[in-house]
Amino acid sequence: MPRRTVGNPLSASIYIGAFALGCYALNYLVNNVILPPHLAGGGHWQFLTNLSLLFSLMVFAVGFVGHLSKSAALYNLKNSLHPIALVLECVVTSVYWPLRIFLLHHLVKDPSREMIPLSIDLCLHLVPVVALMVDYIFFMPRWTITPSNAFCACIVLTSLYWFFLKSVIDFENGGEYPYMFLNVETDLVRALIFAAVGLVGFVSFLFFRTVYDVIVHPEIEAVEEAKMKKNL
Repeated sequence: MPRRTVGNPLSASIYIGAFALGCYALNYLVNNVILPPHLAGGGHWQFLTNLSLLFSLMVFAVGFVGHLSKSAALYNLKNSLHPIALVLECVVTSVYWPLRIFLLHHLVKDPSREMIPLSIDLCLHLVPVVALMVDYIFFMPRWTITPSNAFCACIVLTSLYWFFLKSVIDFENGGEYPYMFLNVETDLVRALIFAAVGLVGFVSFLFFRTVYDVIVHPEIEAVEEAKMKKNL
């Protein structure tokens, strides 16, 4: 069976594994992590990590069912949603880990506060992006979304998160943004930070698109050419 077609058992295994680990991490957060007072009003869904993971779980589920049922419609739907999920997870990973390791005070208000277990941390901030990346490079056809559409999508998603946070955080009663680097003095500075984060997402899209074109696409062309010669 060709690797980049519906019904691939390896791709299905990646998705069901990532789905299970993601559900495990979310269940832990909801049932075991008590948010500090300045974050309690916004709830667990104010974190981009959790929103991104929820979207990725949807992609994993659609992909797994599509492979299991060999449904071309579900497979194509998963392929259409995949770049959004990978870009979101790239943003989460690119922002989180440098701050988590080197500048924790820019991530959380109290760096001395006990962090979540490493196993949960990895399920939230590493497993999703690795699963999506491996699936794209080794098991998926090339993304069909254009750079201009991807850029517009980054703007829309960044704006939606901006307004979502404005709606769920109770600033009048001491609520703060979920990440300390967003708690700046003016909305202008905050908007610049949002723009930079959105740019990270777009650069991630361009990076993976280029990697596919440079490394993966020639491989596919070589395989197809070999098949054509074999059929002559």
